[in-house]
Amino acid sequence: MDTDVYAQTPLPPADYTADIHTVGIHFLEFAVAFLTLSKCQYHSSSLKVSSLPFFTLVALDNWAEKDYTMSELAEKLQITKQQLSKMINMLEEKGLVERIHDRENRRRVYIRICDAGREMMDDLKQEMLESTLWGLRPYSQEELLEMDSCICRLIKLMEKFNTDPLQEDNRKKADHGE
Repeated sequence: MDTDVYAQTPLPPADYTADIHTVGIHFLEFAVAFLTLSKCQYHSSSLKVSSLPFFTLVALDNWAEKDYTMSELAEKLQITKQQLSKMINMLEEKGLVERIHDRENRRRVYIRICDAGREMMDDLKQEMLESTLWGLRPYSQEELLEMDSCICRLIKLMEKFNTDPLQEDNRKKADHGE
């Protein structure tokens, strides 16, 4: 097998067929390497990139077309409402998110990313892009094309990825009208 100079994992031979366990191990190795890179390369003065508050802002920024209740957001982030409440308090104090009370049901509270939160995310994305571009400098044009092709394919494949068996069961039940 050929070995990639940038990874510990050897490249598979052309006749390789993947089993779920091996793919899982390779995915985990990739995820750990990516998170390690992210933690080393990207930082913000107000949030750690690898922190749950950061991922919450990313989620709210990406899901901005809809306001989420605390319960919905906790479920989507797979954390308890108590954890989310503490975190939202901190993000609200920093002016990054806001609570919106439902006009018809004052007990229902929605969470929305504020303009300051969106601006911070835009700044952080720009910083991350600049750092990524710096890290890509040593690659040849051929390597960049190969990496881009792999990343685009991985993004497409990740649309199916789900680590929550309960969520998968609920999706299957919904598909069957249960």
